[in-house]
Amino acid sequence: MLERAVHPSPPSALAGIVTRFEAHGRTPLPKHARLRAALADAIEAGELPLGARLAGERELSEALGVSLGTTQKALGHLVADGFLVRRHGDGTFVASGRRPVGASWHYRFYDRDGVTELPVYTTILERAIVDDDGPWVAALGPDPKGYVRLVRRADVADRLRCYGEIHLPASRFQRLMRFSEQRLNDVNYKRLLEQEFAAPTLSAEGRAWTRPIAPRVARLIGAAPGAWGMEIHITAHSIGHRAITFQRMIVPPTDYALRVDYVAPSERPAPRRRGA
Repeated sequence: MLERAVHPSPPSALAGIVTRFEAHGRTPLPKHARLRAALADAIEAGELPLGARLAGERELSEALGVSLGTTQKALGHLVADGFLVRRHGDGTFVASGRRPVGASWHYRFYDRDGVTELPVYTTILERAIVDDDGPWVAALGPDPKGYVRLVRRADVADRLRCYGEIHLPASRFQRLMRFSEQRLNDVNYKRLLEQEFAAPTLSAEGRAWTRPIAPRVARLIGAAPGAWGMEIHITAHSIGHRAITFQRMIVPPTDYALRVDYVAPSERPAPRRRGA
C-alpha cells in the first residue's frame, strides 16, 4: 500500500508565525484575525511552502498563547479562502492550487440547467490610489486621501470572462495596497474586508445598463471588438448603512444567467430543482 508523502513545515516556520503574530498585535484586530494574517503572510513569504503541513492546532495554540478555539477559527477562515486545505487523518496543509471564490454576492452565474452555480476565479490586474472623479465619489462620499482602485478579471468556469473595478475609501482601506497579489486573487472581498478591517458588508444595491464595451476592457476579457455588454454599478454598505465599496462590473454577451438579487449567502433560499 502506497503512503502519501508528507512534508512538514520547517521548525523555523513556527517561530516566524509567532513573530508575525506578535507584530500584528499592534493592530486593533481580534486574535483570530491576527493569526490568520500572520499565517497568510508566512505563506506568501515562502516560509510555509506549498504542500507543507502545518504544526498541529494545539501546538500552534501553545506557541502563540491563544485558545484552541482562536486557532481553529483562524485556520477555518484560511481554508475557506483557499490558503489551506485539510486532509482527514493527515492534518492541515498549505494549498497548492487555486480555489474558486466562495459565497459570492455578485459573480453568480448559472449553468444551463438553471440550478448549478458556476465556479468563479478572480485575478487582480491593477491597483492604485486614485483621486479622479467618477461615480464612486457620489456613492462613497469624498475622501481626502483618494480611493483604492482594484481592477480584476473574473473567469467563470473557463467559459466566460468579466471585468471588475472596486473602489474603496483610501482613508480606511489603503492597507490593501500592501497585500500580495496572491492574497487578492480568488478572494471574497466582503469576507476580506470583514476579517482585516472589521467592515462587514450588510447590504448592496445596483444599477445596470447595456453599453458598448471599451476596447481596453474588451481585450482583457476576450470580447469581440465593438461588442456591447451589461455594465453594473454596485454599492455595498456596512454598519450604519455606510457605503464602503463601489464596484463597476462588465459582463460580455452570454447565455449564462446572472443572479442579481445581492442577497447574503446565509439568507438565500435553497434553489428550486426541476420537478420540485
